[in-house]
Amino acid sequence: MKSTPIILMLTTTLVASQAFAQAAVPNPAEQGRDLYETNCLTCHGPDMINPGTVSYDLRKFPADAKARFVNSVVNGKGQGMPAWRGVVTPPEVDQLWAYVLTRGKL
Repeated sequence: MKSTPIILMLTTTLVASQAFAQAAVPNPAEQGRDLYETNCLTCHGPDMINPGTVSYDLRKFPADAKARFVNSVVNGKGQGMPAWRGVVTPPEVDQLWAYVLTRGKL
């Protein structure tokens, strides 16, 4: 049958486009890791392993305390944690939170 190559070609194209669409959707935790490495690594350490500073060990941040995390990032915490309001956007804070939930094991 002549239609078999056309069906095979259409099926292959559909599968390839679905795979590309899935690959093109960024993982929020991976995006958060990139943001972390740019903005947070200096104080909180690589993979959230504290480099001996007084910064909070983010691997121990309670998973049910997102509001507390957002508040700390956006508004800062005393002299040790600067406010990142205007530096990171709300979607970026969500990405950072997604990375924090991995406990640095991404």
